[in-house]
Amino acid sequence: HVGWSRKQLPDNQPNWVDTRTVYIGNKEPPPGAEAYIPQRYPDNRIISSKYTFWNFVPKNLFEQFRRIANFYFLIIFLVQLIIDTPTSPITSGLPLFFVITVTAIKQGYEDWLRHKADNAINQCPVHEVQHGNVIRKQSRKLRVGDVVLIKEDETFPCDLILLSTSREDGTCFVTTASLDGESSHKVTLHSD
Repeated sequence: HVGWSRKQLPDNQPNWVDTRTVYIGNKEPPPGAEAYIPQRYPDNRIISSKYTFWNFVPKNLFEQFRRIANFYFLIIFLVQLIIDTPTSPITSGLPLFFVITVTAIKQGYEDWLRHKADNAINQCPVHEVQHGNVIRKQSRKLRVGDVVLIKEDETFPCDLILLSTSREDGTCFVTTASLDGESSHKVTLHSD
């Protein structure tokens, strides 16, 4: 079971969570349980992208002008616009515009690839056990307390607790290459 019990503190301090209890497979604690369970957990979506459609231009420009070279050439361009200088503002503005545009296109393309990879992972099928039945769903739709059935050589979300295995010795071999780059098998023991 899962939930949180509370420790009483003086009135001027918020309640302190000192233990956590999880109710596996249930969305609510059993009747009469003195536990606090938040009703909303974050979903299981993976988001590794930096930008959205709406924040790409301002965020990208902010990141690019944090670079000292780009900021320096922006200041030079603005000075040439404001003050009458012997050189044209185009001589510093055009190269700056070119560098900013090419970098924005490159970063936009890389972020689009991250969005595609995130969608592929978030739509990866997993098998959830509900009331004894195995239901296939997308990994992004998993919730805290869901029981997931994993078969050999399947990919699964990394934030799982191993409850049991099909091996008699209770071991499970997990490869975490997509997380830390190590291709060796890690031995995991199920909880009793």
